[in-house]
Amino acid sequence: MTISNVIGPVERMALANHPIKSLYFMVVGVPQSLTITMVSYMGKLRIAVGTEKGYIDPPRFKSSIENAFEMILKAAHETV
Repeated sequence: MTISNVIGPVERMALANHPIKSLYFMVVGVPQSLTITMVSYMGKLRIAVGTEKGYIDPPRFKSSIENAFEMILKAAHETV
């Protein structure tokens, strides 16, 4: 597991004079069965998930992630 506290760009970037709409990154070639990376870009959190083939049932994983984020959002709104 790797944890970094580097903040992503807060202003819009461009590559070869083409604006970058969103930014993700993945660490490839690592011996883990599950890789989750997070980066902020222009104040928005981007999350990327990669797994080895057959490790996770994709529809079930997607549903679990959506439920978790809904619970986090609800809890955050209740504290305001």
